[in-house]
Amino acid sequence: MQTTSTSLGVLLRRVMEKTLTIPQFQREFVWREAQVRSLVDSISRSYPIGSLLLLDKNPNLELASRSVTAHIQSGAPSDAILSDLPESELHPDVLSYILDGQQRITSIGRVFLNADPKKAYYFDLKRIIEEHGSEETTWIRTRVRGKNPPPERKDRNRLLRADVSLDQRKAEIFVNEYIEDSGDFPDRGQRWEALAYIKGVFETIRNYKIPIVSLDREGGVESICRVFETINSTGTRLGTFDLAVARFFPDPDLRELWEQARDAHDVLRDFGVEGERILQVLALTNAQERAMYPQVSRKAQLSLSPETINAGWSSAAATLADAYLYARSLGARPGTLPNHNVVTAIAAVKNVLRLQGQDGEWLDPDFVKRWYFSKVLRAGSSQASNYRITQDFSDLLAYSLGGARPAVEDVKMDVGVVRRLRPADARYKALQCMFASTIREDLISGRMIDASSRLEDHHIFPRNAHKRHPIPVEHLDSICNRIYVLAESNRAIGEAYPRQYLREQVDRAERQGTLGAVRRRLRDCMIPCDDVGSANWVRSLEVSSFDSFCESRARLILGRVREVIGSSLKDGPIGEDEQEEED
Repeated sequence: MQTTSTSLGVLLRRVMEKTLTIPQFQREFVWREAQVRSLVDSISRSYPIGSLLLLDKNPNLELASRSVTAHIQSGAPSDAILSDLPESELHPDVLSYILDGQQRITSIGRVFLNADPKKAYYFDLKRIIEEHGSEETTWIRTRVRGKNPPPERKDRNRLLRADVSLDQRKAEIFVNEYIEDSGDFPDRGQRWEALAYIKGVFETIRNYKIPIVSLDREGGVESICRVFETINSTGTRLGTFDLAVARFFPDPDLRELWEQARDAHDVLRDFGVEGERILQVLALTNAQERAMYPQVSRKAQLSLSPETINAGWSSAAATLADAYLYARSLGARPGTLPNHNVVTAIAAVKNVLRLQGQDGEWLDPDFVKRWYFSKVLRAGSSQASNYRITQDFSDLLAYSLGGARPAVEDVKMDVGVVRRLRPADARYKALQCMFASTIREDLISGRMIDASSRLEDHHIFPRNAHKRHPIPVEHLDSICNRIYVLAESNRAIGEAYPRQYLREQVDRAERQGTLGAVRRRLRDCMIPCDDVGSANWVRSLEVSSFDSFCESRARLILGRVREVIGSSLKDGPIGEDEQEEED
């Protein structure tokens, strides 16, 4: 890795000559005009704008890329702007990828090459004198681009097109003419002072140096991605799918294939699935077909051949969608899926079975359900490593092809663990899924619940209870104080307390002779109800009984978990040795 600096002129020439290109994984130009003005203003004051991260092209790392989106017009900029550049900085044969800094480079090119497709940038000479010293950016102005090229000067020569400021001779002539002829500076001393100030601003722009970090062109994909993720000033992670898009473009065009997959399978869009998941399914399938050790690493995905991707994409997309539909049948909703990695392993198994002419149905659905929930209920399950994905794939595939059942991992969970579960914990989401798949009737309306029901996460004791009662808000957010109900029931309950809305349910049922149905719903929703309707039961719903209510409910939740995963549930807190490593 090498750090140097380059002049604004050299950068502009490289933009013109298209020796700076943007890899396909980079987003389009998205900066707003205010951001562009701020960048130009910083250059005019010699403020740092951050380093640019470049990678020189090499035959071992071919990335599909595009030119900087600067629409350079015929005759612009003038030759005088770019003719006086130091030869030592010019390397016309070097082609470089922009890994970080395309928004800045594009902005600089559009402003100082008069190359914005919709507008022209002008410097307001009067406002430079009046406002530049107070660090305002209003001296940088724009005009809508019409059919004809925008003139070099506008508004009685007060506005000077930005690119002209780099042509020292022409800029000084134009500035002199404006100052002498405008009448804005009647005093001779003011005119000299104004001329000197504007000249200084333009000189600062022409002499501006931009730091460049150049990566070793011999570095491998892994090292390049790691450096990008470490240095990238925007904090944007360079994903494997982004890199694959650039590596394989234009055949296959992964972005186009991914959009087609999401259009064909709504569940992928609903769950916010990333395109990398299909590549992982393809990598596992390809390894199985070639009798190789299965891997889903970045290297394994980027090593897929274009032929393998094109031939297997549709099948992989369909089975990935099937896997998410399976997760939905087990209660998962967008935002509550605890682990995408387990679903990916399931998708790869289904894909192998499909390609072998099998229907992909599980030999023992109840066992696979138990296996699935044991996976997602483990501590740290949201951070399953690539090894975990491949191991899950191998174990489940062997079973699906007639082999032995895979081991169902133990889940350690006790009342204390359950009471501490909050929405940010993957195990909280796993329990939400379990609730959605096992609760048969809505707590309030009694309506049936299925995979298509719109459920909402309701606080049994309202979350704002901490404002009036000595209950910590984190206790109110515990899974012990949450229950899935239909959206309309959630709105009907609002901020009411359980003593009010649950007692109303019971009182109405007693009058109508349907208390058994209400007791069934309470039990189904894991609400303590052994002595429903009694004075003791009503007192258990008081705010003063919040802790004992949560304690009782935690035991009922554990009972539900045991119903689903059986003897895999082990009593006790999570040990440090059970935490999985982050991928």
